Amino acid sequence: MTTPTTATPPASRTHAIIGGASGFGGALARMLAGQGHAVWLADAPEAAGAVPDLPGVAFHPLELADPAAPRSLVNAIARRHGRLDALVIAASATSRAPLADWQVAEWDRAAAINLRLPFLAVQAAQDLLAQSRGSVVLVSSTATVRGQPQSHGYQATKAGLAGLLRSLAAELGPAGVRVNLVLPGWVDTPLTEAFWRDVPDPVTARAAVDARIPLRRHGSADEVAAALAWLVSDAASYVTGATIPLDGGDTAV
Repeated sequence: MTTPTTATPPASRTHAIIGGASGFGGALARMLAGQGHAVWLADAPEAAGAVPDLPGVAFHPLELADPAAPRSLVNAIARRHGRLDALVIAASATSRAPLADWQVAEWDRAAAINLRLPFLAVQAAQDLLAQSRGSVVLVSSTATVRGQPQSHGYQATKAGLAGLLRSLAAELGPAGVRVNLVLPGWVDTPLTEAFWRDVPDPVTARAAVDARIPLRRHGSADEVAAALAWLVSDAASYVTGATIPLDGGDTAV
């Protein structure tokens, strides 16, 4: 007679999520904490109210545009846990204006949060990630491959992550660190909701977008978070340097 066995839960790991507390980041924190992992969710101080109130989830206020902030986060994690198994960077800065009205300050903020922050965060975390043979996920956007008028700073800097992905995957791969990029499309998050509020006749405009998406709908933050959770897990242990659309097929047709 065989003895019944129970599934062994995954060993507890330490994950850091930068940005997106009210969207992808918060949804991912809930999933990872539910698996018994320690999660550091770092975002702007005003995002504290959106952080899931769950055991294992710690909020770390971070000024996203401060170049010293990523290293301060990594140092805090090292002091507390001595390890870092995954780093997910979901921070986004976006603004819209006609080309003639774009200001240098808007461009610089987009560059600081969407592109410089991910680079500095991985640079600060590389030693801890190498020790654990960990994983990095950069959250970009289908704006990497599809244009929207007036969102020049957002599109240029999010597209820059595709180049950063390739250099990081090439350099960190020999140390066993995986780096991947996801491109969420039309997903219901506070950022998307703010976009639709600024569009004339948003109901009609949104319906037109949904009509072109093969799955005929916006996605959810939980659907994106599920893909992120897979990428930082051992189930994706041979996946690195990949760019994965999470868009219901929007950019495939």
